[in-house]
Amino acid sequence: MRDPGGDPLFRLVFLFHDDLAVLEQTLPACVHALTDGTRQTFEVVVHGDATPVSAARELLSRQAEWGVDEVRFRTRQRFVASGDRSNNGHRRLFGGRSRYLIVVEDDVLVERVEQSFDPLTALRELFEGLHEVVAVCAMTDHGDWAWHLEDVGPPLADGVRSVNRVATHLIAYDRARFLPVAARFGAFNLDVFVDRHDLSYNWEDLVSHVGTTGGRRIAWPEGWPLRTYHCDRKVAQGSMHNTQDTRVKQAVLDHLVRPAR
Repeated sequence: MRDPGGDPLFRLVFLFHDDLAVLEQTLPACVHALTDGTRQTFEVVVHGDATPVSAARELLSRQAEWGVDEVRFRTRQRFVASGDRSNNGHRRLFGGRSRYLIVVEDDVLVERVEQSFDPLTALRELFEGLHEVVAVCAMTDHGDWAWHLEDVGPPLADGVRSVNRVATHLIAYDRARFLPVAARFGAFNLDVFVDRHDLSYNWEDLVSHVGTTGGRRIAWPEGWPLRTYHCDRKVAQGSMHNTQDTRVKQAVLDHLVRPAR
C-alpha cells in the first residue's frame, strides 16, 4: 500500500501536560527506540494539554533539539471531555492524514532490546497482515493494572496476543479502522466518559470496547524486542489511579535507566 501523499505513514504524538523534567528523558528515548534506522516515514508531534505558559515556552525552546516537527497547545477552558482529565487530550490527537497514529504519554519509557528490529515496519506489517486489528498496545509492566490483561481467542501471530484491553500509555492505531467505530461509540462527544470509584469509562475503556467487538482485535506483541514502562506507581495496590508525583516518576525513571549507565 502506498504512503498517504504528502504526509508520513506514521504520526508519533506525545501527550504532554507540564512535567518537562520527565519529558526531557522519555521523549528522546522513545523516539530513538521507535524510529532509529526505520524504513518508514514518520513525524513527531507534541500535544500540550492545559500546559502552563512557562512550560510551553521551555518546550518550544527544546523543539529543534528533540527533533519535534510540531508542537501545539490547548487549554481546558472550553469543550472539555468528561471523566479523567487525560480524555481531553486523547480525543484530540487524530488530525492529519497519516495512516497510523502512535500515541505516547509523557511519562512512558520505551527501550529497544534488539537494535536491528524496526518497530515501525513491524507495526505496518502487522496492520497490513491482520485486517481485524484496530489498535496495538504492549506494556511490560502491566502486572499492576486494576483490570487484568486477558487473552481473547488464540494468538494473532507468533509472539502477538489478542487481548481484552489497552492502556493509554502507548497505543498504535490504524486510523481508518478505528475512527468510524470510535465515533459511533461516542469517542468525540463531551459527555461519554465517567471516572468514579463505582464506574469508570475513560478513553482506554472506549478503545478497548472498539477493539473487542464486531470481530475487531487488539494486538499485544509481547514477543517483540521492545520494553515499554509507565514511569509512575499506583496510589495503592489495586487502584486505577497513579500518583502523578514528579518525584515518584523520576525515581522510577532512575531505576529503569541505571543499568544502561
